[in-house]
Amino acid sequence: MVSESALDAFDEIYDREFEYVWRNLGRFGVPEHELPDATHEVFLVLHRRWNELDRSRPIRPWLFGVARRVAADARAKRRELPSDEEMVAPSDPMVAQRNLLWRSLAALDDAKRSIVILHDLEGYTGAEIAEQLDIPVNTVHSRLRLARADLLAEVNRRRGGR
Repeated sequence: MVSESALDAFDEIYDREFEYVWRNLGRFGVPEHELPDATHEVFLVLHRRWNELDRSRPIRPWLFGVARRVAADARAKRRELPSDEEMVAPSDPMVAQRNLLWRSLAALDDAKRSIVILHDLEGYTGAEIAEQLDIPVNTVHSRLRLARADLLAEVNRRRGGR
């Protein structure tokens, strides 16, 4: 049986980190209509693994890793994102820009995508990313440089070569 204090702690993490998980799942290429289920899956994993967590460490890197795996599983099941032509264009320009970014990020390989999300979108330092992903700092910076170039090329391609 789960204690009431554990449930309160879980609820607090859920409330605080829900948008973070949702946002990163979208950045990893989970289509908007699948985001509720994918977000739910991340928190189900948290609930299942609750007793294994090291609560002295920050939760976000752990949630990021779970979100990355959930998104990869969703991509493997789906095998392919809908084409740009199949997407309904949102009337809100901010949503359109977000969708362009998320779809462009989805075109990057997982290693590059993770680093550009963590660094450019979530604000982690190279050293923090290296520790989180257990890779050398120089690898982080190299992948970041390559990821930015690939991301820019993908955005330009999706905009029609502008």
